[in-house]
Amino acid sequence: MGELDLTGSGAKPLRADDPRQIGGIPLAGRLGSGGMGRVYLGVHEGRYVAVKQVLPAIAGEDQDFVRRFGHELDNLSRLPAEATAPLIASDRDASPPWLATAYVPGLTLNEAIGLHEGPLPPEAVWLLLREAARGLVPVHELGMVHRDLKPSNIMLTVEGATVIDFGVARAAEQSLLTMSGMVVGTPAYMAPEQATTRRDLTGAADVFALASVIAYAAGGRPPFGEESGPAVLYRIVHEEPDLRAVRELDPELADLVAACLAKDVEARPTASELVLRAAEHGPFTPPLWPDSVTGSLMEKAGFAAHVQKIELPPPASMETIRLGQKARPKRERRRRALFAVVPVVIAVGGATLAFQILPYAFDADDGHAAAGPSVSASAAVDPTASGSGAPSPSGSAKPGKSPTGAEKSKGAEKAGGRTGESTAPVPGAGDTGGGSGDAGGSDGAGGSGTEGSASGGSSGSGASGGSSGSSSSGGSSGSSSSGGSSGSGTGGSTTPSGTRTFRNAGNGECLVGAQFVSASTGGCGGAGATWTVRPLSDGSGGFQLVERSGKSCLTANIMNGGTLQLSCNESSSRRWRAGSGGTLVSEDTGGCLDASGSAVTTARCSGAASQRWTAG
Repeated sequence: MGELDLTGSGAKPLRADDPRQIGGIPLAGRLGSGGMGRVYLGVHEGRYVAVKQVLPAIAGEDQDFVRRFGHELDNLSRLPAEATAPLIASDRDASPPWLATAYVPGLTLNEAIGLHEGPLPPEAVWLLLREAARGLVPVHELGMVHRDLKPSNIMLTVEGATVIDFGVARAAEQSLLTMSGMVVGTPAYMAPEQATTRRDLTGAADVFALASVIAYAAGGRPPFGEESGPAVLYRIVHEEPDLRAVRELDPELADLVAACLAKDVEARPTASELVLRAAEHGPFTPPLWPDSVTGSLMEKAGFAAHVQKIELPPPASMETIRLGQKARPKRERRRRALFAVVPVVIAVGGATLAFQILPYAFDADDGHAAAGPSVSASAAVDPTASGSGAPSPSGSAKPGKSPTGAEKSKGAEKAGGRTGESTAPVPGAGDTGGGSGDAGGSDGAGGSGTEGSASGGSSGSGASGGSSGSSSSGGSSGSSSSGGSSGSGTGGSTTPSGTRTFRNAGNGECLVGAQFVSASTGGCGGAGATWTVRPLSDGSGGFQLVERSGKSCLTANIMNGGTLQLSCNESSSRRWRAGSGGTLVSEDTGGCLDASGSAVTTARCSGAASQRWTAG
C-alpha cells in the first residue's frame, strides 16, 4: 500500500490496530479519537469523508449510547445541507455502527484562536457570529436544538464557518435526555435553563451558547469562566457575565452578546435576528480570516481539492485475525475502566443542578485530552465530524444513482420541457418554465421545488412543469418549441436555465463535481455530471452551477485558478455567465472554464476546444 500524503488534512497516519476500511469506505488516516468513538479520514465516490465509528467495547456494552448514536443519524438525516456538513452514508446496524459525513477542510475555533495566539479581530468575530447563527436558523426552524454549541464544534473554512456535531440535537418536545434529568452540554457554554434541567429547551439555549462562544472568540475566555464543574453553573444561573474584554474590542458587539446572555429566554434575540445584525458589519470579502489562520485554511482546501486513491491491503490471513482477537480483550478492559459515569446532584439557591459527568478517555496522542470533561456521553465523542443529509427510511443516507437517459427523458416530458441534447452551445431561455422534472420532483412525483423556484420551474408536482410557483428569473412558462421569453445574452449566448450536463469539446467528457472537491470531467451518466443552472437573484443574466445533490455550487478562484464544490451563495466566486462560442465565464476571475488538465480550472479565454461546452 503506497504512502498517502496527509499534509494539510489534519489527519494522522493509521495505527496498526485501526481498520483499513469501514462499510466499504477505504480509510486514509485518523482525524481524532474520543472516549466513545473514533473519526477517520476516508474516500468515498471521489470525495474525502469523515467516518465516525463507535468503539467496539462501547457498542457491545453501552446500549444507551448506541441508541443515542442512532438518534444522531436521525438528526443528521433531517438537517438541511446549509446547517452542517452533509451525511454521506451510515450503518446503524453494523457491529460497531458508523456514519460518514462530508469532510470539512477547516480548523475548529479553538485551533484558529491558538494559531492566532489570542482573540480574533472585530470583523472576524462579526463574521463568525453571522456564519454560526446562519447554521442554526434551519435547525431551530425544525424545532431542534443543538445543545452543545462550543468552540470545538464550529469549523472555520476558507468559505466561512460550519457548525458540526449534532449528536445531541433532538426535537425539543421529544427529548428523553432532559426528561431523565440528565443535562447535555459543556458547562461553560450552557444556558441557565439547560443547567437547571428544564425540559422545554428551545433554540434560545443555542443562542445563549453562541453568545458565550462569541465572547470567547472576542475576549479570550467564556463570559462565566472556564471551569467544568458546579462553580461555573452557579454563575450562569445567578450572576451576570463578564464582558469587559468584549466591550474593549467592540462595544456594539458586547451589547448584542449581553442581550443573548439574558436569563429570560424570551428576551434573547433569535438566530435569524443575529444573522441580520451581523450582516450589517459586512461585506465580508476574502480572505475572510486573519493571515495567521488563512494559510492553514488554504492548505486544507488544497488538500481537499485533490483526492488521492487509497489502495487497500490484501485480506488478512486467518492466523492474523486469531492473533488480533486474542489481543483485544485486555485493551478493551483497560478502556472500559475510563468510562465511569459520575452522577452529581447539587442544590444551589433553591435550584437543583442534576447532571452526569463522563470523563474524557482520549488516546495519548489526542490533542484535546486536556480540554476537560464534557457533561454528555455524546459530547465525549470526538467533535471533528458530523453532518446532514437527505432522510432515508432506515436512517442511513446513501448517495443516489444518476438517472438514466430514459428516466431523464420521462421526467422532462412530464415537466413540459424538451428532451435530447441541445444543438446550441448553452441552453437558451426557452427552457425557463420547464426542461426537467427533477426540479419539482422526478417523474412527476412532486417535491419541494427548491431548485424549480430558483430557475422558474415547478414549486410543487413535477408534472406541473413550472406552471406554478414564483421564479427569480421571471417564471415564463412558454412552450418548449418556441423557447418562451428570450433571455439576456452575454457574448452572443443566451442565459442558460434548467438541469443539464455540460460536455467538453476537447475531451468529449462531461463536467463532474462533488462537494469540497475540485471539478473534473468524466462520464455524462455518472454521479455529479448533472447540474442545475440557477439564475442569480439580481437579474443580471448570470447564474450558479448547482451540483445534482443541490448541496454545493461550482466555485472559481480557489487557489491558482482552480475550482471547488462549495456551499451555495451569490458571492462572485460562484457567479457564471454564458460567453461566446459555448464558453462558461467566471464573473470573479473573468476566465473561462477549462478542461485542459486533470482538474477543471478557470483560464484566460482563448477559444480552445477545452473551453467549449455543449449542454445536454
